Amino acid sequence: MRICVKTAVMPKNKTWASPMKVDFSDDLLPGERVLGAMAGLSYFRLYYADNGSTSESVGQASVTLVPNLTEDAVHVTASLVMTNYNGAEAACSTDGSGHDSFVRITVVAVLGLMNPAYQAVAGNLYGLSGQWGEAIPIASASAEARAFLAGFYIAGSSAKEVSSLSFTSSVEKPGGAQAKVSGKATQSGDEERTGTADVAFLSTDGVSYYKVLSIDTSSSKWTEVDDERDGVTCAFSVTPTLDPGETVRRAGVLLQNVNINFERDKTSDLELFEAGVTSDTLSISNGKTISGTLILNIFNSRAGDDYGIAPPPTSNLTAFVIAEIARPLPGGES
Repeated sequence: MRICVKTAVMPKNKTWASPMKVDFSDDLLPGERVLGAMAGLSYFRLYYADNGSTSESVGQASVTLVPNLTEDAVHVTASLVMTNYNGAEAACSTDGSGHDSFVRITVVAVLGLMNPAYQAVAGNLYGLSGQWGEAIPIASASAEARAFLAGFYIAGSSAKEVSSLSFTSSVEKPGGAQAKVSGKATQSGDEERTGTADVAFLSTDGVSYYKVLSIDTSSSKWTEVDDERDGVTCAFSVTPTLDPGETVRRAGVLLQNVNINFERDKTSDLELFEAGVTSDTLSISNGKTISGTLILNIFNSRAGDDYGIAPPPTSNLTAFVIAEIARPLPGGES
């Protein structure tokens, strides 16, 4: 049994029911099949279309990923909503605004012949507003268990100005061969709102061919971009510990927690907010060093009343690189 990692980008021509097909057929060895999969967020951006007054208050903001396993592929449907309930909506590339709302995702699949005794558990949980009520069975008390952000939903009865947005995911092991998953979404501003978060879950015990690497996102790593509307960025580079002959085959970013705040504690309309990795694929140097750039951003573009992001540590992000490892096969192939 092994782990396979692939990334995908949401088509930008619509924001609702936008499909991505992540095909693992070329990765399967004879007799293998995809035993399970999870889909997590690498990046998201919600951007109001330009309707004459770009920045607007927010009634609902949501990102949803729905993965379905069909034979050797994982089909992920993405839906993005940002609305003021009065005509302003999240932009797609066909509305002529030059603004796109979209996501990048990382799909982690379990490949093998069979999956005995929860040796690998991968999947998505939806609508969490705290800890999930029932424990998920995993292989053992020592099995790895990880949670990543896969979506969120926050809504109120009317549109309100915003000061901050927060999306979190986590996992705990209460004891024995089980795990509990937590997720939460909140919005501060004119109205304090608590929503729900979707979480991608991965647990393995003795399953190889992958590494999970923490990205250093401490406040000293971030740089403010010259144009305030472009937020703050964090260049990163991670190198897994590899055995002789091993290389990094593919890698993706998975977000765990995102907190975005307007500067100077301002409460404001917004034009966009975004977080995650800025490129569709990560750079892999010498088969081992993985690098890329993260962004955090929120912006109100109203003339004379424009605000940008409060840089880290006020705003902050927790993210990981998940890397698929290739090993040499007998005869020198990999």
